Amino acid sequence: MVRELRRLLIPPHRLVGEGPELPLVAEELHYLRRVLRLREGDRFSLVDGAGHLWSATLAGGTRAVLDQPVDGPLLAEARPLLPLELAVALPKRDGELVLRMACELGFDRLTPLKAERSVPGPFNSERCQLILREAVEQCERLWSPELAALQPAQACLGQPPLGLGLLATTRREGLPLLEAVLEQASLSAQGAVMAIGPEGGWSPAEEELAISQGWIPVSLGPTILRSSTAAVAAAALLSHWRAGL
Repeated sequence: MVRELRRLLIPPHRLVGEGPELPLVAEELHYLRRVLRLREGDRFSLVDGAGHLWSATLAGGTRAVLDQPVDGPLLAEARPLLPLELAVALPKRDGELVLRMACELGFDRLTPLKAERSVPGPFNSERCQLILREAVEQCERLWSPELAALQPAQACLGQPPLGLGLLATTRREGLPLLEAVLEQASLSAQGAVMAIGPEGGWSPAEEELAISQGWIPVSLGPTILRSSTAAVAAAALLSHWRAGL
């Protein structure tokens, strides 16, 4: 029954020391009353993005009332033991779509990159956080993904990856398929990170730097994919791989 209730994400610090009544800010009230069309007395689910879920009732004024104590959530879920990270040069047009889908597929960390061949465009961290918040509420996950700061691709690729480091690329002889690499991968408590380049691909310098630091170049198939397509395809494969471990 709880899973059928629509969800609202509240930052964990807002719940520290609170009693059953929780003050809501204007944006949250707008979402509950205008978007979800809830009325006073209607119930919804409340998540903190840190593995906890409560059921709550929309009260009068600007309040919600928790049905369970703050320290006794209805559901509690441990953080995934095998974290997944997507390091991606966000495409100018589909960047928000990539973030949303990676969140829906369960990725734990998203790292935007600025590669040598990236198309210049503004990076709005607040907008990206909003996209992720909406995705967390929609896909009913209990843990919010971490959004890292925008960084140069060479800063990311120029250091050994934590866990299994995978570099999606093309036009190299003998590239193994991502699926084949995952099938042979040994388990690592540090997880896996998938690096996806811009529409124009990684520069030779970026690829060589990554390979020298232990990143494994992999193929996503025989065709040349758009950056957004590659990111979502790789994310889906990694999500399925982790679920089967």
